[in-house]
Amino acid sequence: MVWFFAINENELDDGGKKPLLVEGEKLLLIRQEGGFYAISNKCPHMDCPLSKGSLEGFVIKCPCHDWLFDIRSGEFLNAREIKVPAYGTKVTEGKVYVNMER
Repeated sequence: MVWFFAINENELDDGGKKPLLVEGEKLLLIRQEGGFYAISNKCPHMDCPLSKGSLEGFVIKCPCHDWLFDIRSGEFLNAREIKVPAYGTKVTEGKVYVNMER
């Protein structure tokens, strides 16, 4: 696995989201119910930035066309075969890391 530093754990409150550029990839890091989730920050429909969408529980809504994605898996809720890339995360000594392997 290839882990890259994303942010310090205390930089993101629960329910918060933060767009990041990690290894040339536009990611969206989300903290929800104490866990960290990383997905692509581009909707597969028209590359709209998911960071501008609304978050409700573990579902983020694309701001352009209201597509709904599960932040845990990247799955589009209306057609599960469509996904945004999702990346593993871990917290070590107060630092959040993202696994850039899919």
